[in-house]
Amino acid sequence: MNGRTPLYLTLLGAALLLVALVVLQPYSVTSPWGVYSRPAQRFLQAALRGDSLALAQQSGSVEPVVWALAAARRHPDSLAPWAKDAEAWTGGRWGDTAEVVLQTSAEVCRDHPIWIRFVGSGENARVLRVSSTCFEPR
Repeated sequence: MNGRTPLYLTLLGAALLLVALVVLQPYSVTSPWGVYSRPAQRFLQAALRGDSLALAQQSGSVEPVVWALAAARRHPDSLAPWAKDAEAWTGGRWGDTAEVVLQTSAEVCRDHPIWIRFVGSGENARVLRVSSTCFEPR
């Protein structure tokens, strides 16, 4: 044995541990709320574009459309980061209805999340209600 054997064994052990961590991915849990992130982003993006037709198609009533257009008109710079990368963080589900809390990595309105109530899920999710104290009239 030469003096480098312990070094090679240590490097081999570290490489094997790294491969095991990547393959096994301990503690990785898929959020049940993730299916609502993309519909929420699409809804907020339509609001920023002022696309009332797209908002109506994604909504189950007129109230979310009115809220979204007003929020985009009053606070376009604040709403933009939410439309870009909002993620459904947590929520609650009752039958086919889910209420989710959105979060974003942006500093804008970080302490005032957006709450969205959906009916359905995935691409078929429709917005029933949306609110955030950050985007309310002042």
